[in-house]
Amino acid sequence: MKLYFNSITPVQQLLLLIILTLTSWLVITILGIAVAMFFWGSGALMNPNALLANSTFLKFFQVLQSIGLFILPSILFEVLTTGFILPGHRNLKNRTGIYVLISMLVVMGSQPFISFLGVLNNSLVLPDYLAGIEEWMREKELGAKEVTEIFLVSSHWSDHFINVIIIAVLPAIGEELMFRGALQRIFQSAFKNPHWAVFITAFLFSAIHIQFFGFLPRFVLGVIFGYLIVYSGNIWLPILAHFTNNFMAYVLYQWHLSDSNTVINPLEAGNEYPNLIWVTTSFVTVVITLLLCKRLNKESIAK
Repeated sequence: MKLYFNSITPVQQLLLLIILTLTSWLVITILGIAVAMFFWGSGALMNPNALLANSTFLKFFQVLQSIGLFILPSILFEVLTTGFILPGHRNLKNRTGIYVLISMLVVMGSQPFISFLGVLNNSLVLPDYLAGIEEWMREKELGAKEVTEIFLVSSHWSDHFINVIIIAVLPAIGEELMFRGALQRIFQSAFKNPHWAVFITAFLFSAIHIQFFGFLPRFVLGVIFGYLIVYSGNIWLPILAHFTNNFMAYVLYQWHLSDSNTVINPLEAGNEYPNLIWVTTSFVTVVITLLLCKRLNKESIAK
């Protein structure tokens, strides 16, 4: 079976991934509903407004989504097509520490540039005849922000631990396995070009979040994550970078809650552009860091 699925075309691989994702999501959802009925009762599940106000249920559902839509189908896809459990498992040749620093540095260094893109994207104004669509887009953005804030509120160390798992750990693992591990590999096989694969995957990565006024910064982050696996051959680099990005947002939001007068809400793009020098430096830092990763990778392969 492994040999059969390893020899199928990229289109067939994409169909296989879609089938695995839908099947996994259906099975996990059914199991999740059974568990939810046990804890909250069937009556509570029939009241959408009550569920949206129930942070415990929302966190439970988010965990199910991470597992059913991203982690499980990605692992099954990798096992069926390569025989391995995780994609991109190239040995880092005793340079793990350097690659870890690269993954963290490229995300931290990108923040001024990402913030610039966020303000630019947030300033998008559609023509008057599309005012209704723009209003709908703004409402979707606000709804996503409100739901995200539910996951970020913490009152005890145990809340912080659970929230970090839900906000940073599971999305980093699941989304990177799906997008950089599975989809990007399929597109690279289809187009025979890693750059096309990176940009197409980053587009889908940003689009699936359905947050129109955050599309551009999320797209660029997807590009960064994509090149990390291209230049390292190891899925753990984009996973670590993704985790770093989400964890930083979580820490900044907690700081914002403690001092909202001086600390900007990281969930809001705002209307003030960051200093151009910082933006330029940030962009150059990202490029240099990725090129360093590429050079280290070439040296590792040559040895």
